Amino acid sequence: MPGTDDNACREIAEQIDHARPQWLVLWGSYSRHFWAFPLFEMRPRLLVYASYPNALLARMDEAERRYRIQPGE
Repeated sequence: MPGTDDNACREIAEQIDHARPQWLVLWGSYSRHFWAFPLFEMRPRLLVYASYPNALLARMDEAERRYRIQPGE
């Protein structure tokens, strides 16, 4: 997101973080990416990142579907 306001991106990351309590979501000022760290067990352990919020959400959903460890596994 070239030319993006860091404060606006941090606010977006906070909104996603609040909406998705099973993830820690941050904006990387240096990397210029949104980052999501799962707060639940998944195998393999993944960090999810994307340049745009909608892409991050899609990748978070995909990671949960594919890799989240279900009780009893």
